[in-house]
Amino acid sequence: MSNRRIYVDIDDVLAHTIARLLDLLEEVHDRRLNLQDVTEFDLKRSFGLDEHEIDSFMERGQEAEFIESIAPLEGAIDVLSRWNAAGVHITLVTGRPPVTNAASRRWLETHGIRHDALHHLDKWNRPSWNLEGLPSIGFADISDFDFDFAIEDNLDTAVRLVEEFDIPVALMDRPWNRSLGSVAHETQSSLVRCHGWSQVESAFGAT
Repeated sequence: MSNRRIYVDIDDVLAHTIARLLDLLEEVHDRRLNLQDVTEFDLKRSFGLDEHEIDSFMERGQEAEFIESIAPLEGAIDVLSRWNAAGVHITLVTGRPPVTNAASRRWLETHGIRHDALHHLDKWNRPSWNLEGLPSIGFADISDFDFDFAIEDNLDTAVRLVEEFDIPVALMDRPWNRSLGSVAHETQSSLVRCHGWSQVESAFGAT
């Protein structure tokens, strides 16, 4: 049995979140963008919204009904099931605000996504991220988990995991993480770009 411990993000690693947010953008603002248009992780800029619009928009995107409507990524369920059966300890680490915990757990249960723990990580130090003071973790807590590797789509987070904690990262290829010009070459060597879950499994395995 494996004793490996892995960090798995949710949005755009397990869930087609940006694609679903693009549907919401069209519904709310009558503006249609393609996934390839989202070249910045800052959705205010990528979606062309002002401060008030992005706050209102993300409130909609964090509603339970919306979260539970997101489709899972192809292959994720099967790979995590195999890893779970092999004894891998799977920790889901999401940047979603803690207020989304119940809806996120229902989504995971609905789709049969195997995991051992779910934590909300304050990835961007946003003052409004956890006004309710619900359970969450900070980057300083990452070292306590002894992760063997991580699966992320956010480049800034991936770089922090490599540089601050020496955790190799499977970087899910997305339009918003393709520009590595500002990333040190040594760091880039620990970022394994993957175009889907089959490549993640091939690159990192489960044992």
